[in-house]
Amino acid sequence: MNDIVEKQRQRYIQDRRTDLINSLYRMGVYETPDGRNLEDVSLFTLEHVHVNEKCRMANIKQAQGELK
Repeated sequence: MNDIVEKQRQRYIQDRRTDLINSLYRMGVYETPDGRNLEDVSLFTLEHVHVNEKCRMANIKQAQGELK
């Protein structure tokens, strides 16, 4: 039973990593701010980079809206 749960957890982690990497690629991000390749960092780091990039993009859009 524990093997199944562990495999499901591992699968979820891998799927989430893949989703975050693909999302970051679509945003034009190919490495972390410190220069590491996205494929080489932890899920935690990917989540952090993704949130920061979404905030950065939102700030840019907001600033562009204020300029119009």
